[in-house]
Amino acid sequence: MASPEISTFAISLGSEPRGDRYLAYRLYTQQQGPLTALVRRSSKPERQFAIDLFDEGEFRIELKLGSFTGFLKEAHISRKRGKLALKYEAFEMAARLANVLLSNPVSSESIDDSLELLTRGLDSWENGMNPKATYLKCLFLYCRQEGYPVNEEWVNRLPDPVRASTVKIINLPIKELPPKAADLGTIESLEHYVEHHTHIRIRNKMA
Repeated sequence: MASPEISTFAISLGSEPRGDRYLAYRLYTQQQGPLTALVRRSSKPERQFAIDLFDEGEFRIELKLGSFTGFLKEAHISRKRGKLALKYEAFEMAARLANVLLSNPVSSESIDDSLELLTRGLDSWENGMNPKATYLKCLFLYCRQEGYPVNEEWVNRLPDPVRASTVKIINLPIKELPPKAADLGTIESLEHYVEHHTHIRIRNKMA
């Protein structure tokens, strides 16, 4: 039986070597969510795919039967986000969200919502919006999207000043927030809630 092949929009969320012969790209695809696409390494630059972190475009992947891993056949990059690499804090927060999305299975009904959340987050980071507030809002919305009562179980139990600022982050557009609208302590508090009170994994291991 021939291996199934898909053509899909996707965003690149990371890569790593697989032995001496392959490079593994982690893609968040519109068709199946997280996938690993393998590319054979070549000493000839013209035979290599030029895919950077957070690039987006159309990808053709030959999947292994019953697997979320396959071989990358074609890649047509339509948008690169090179400016993100120049903004350390924004890049760090974008990588944290990428870890969350890559670490968790996704239902077919939720893929479009997760992809939209990722795209909006990347747009905000690339355009210089508040990095920490963007990540906090994205993680909150992802939890709520997955059906967890994060507002009741986490937001409502925060100390008063922190709760007030967190509610602003959740309810206001990112561009309207002050530069220090979120701090690392609030982010770590939400991540602790996620790790201990939901089935969502925060940390990613390459598949």
